Amino acid sequence: MPAGAGLGGLVGVLLPLVGIATILKARAARKRGEPPVDEDFEKRQAATLESERRMAAYLASRDSRE
Repeated sequence: MPAGAGLGGLVGVLLPLVGIATILKARAARKRGEPPVDEDFEKRQAATLESERRMAAYLASRDSRE
């Protein structure tokens, strides 16, 4: 397994390069004025709004029955 022994060093070099590239890409986007996109936050926010809408509809229907 001589090829496997060299992969440890490759990973050790590759990960910092990926990190640096990510930092530079984010910095360039901030300089252009592009807001960062957080897809998980957007999904959670949409789910929260939907839940609030359903709860409001439920409460409105419950109040109208009384």
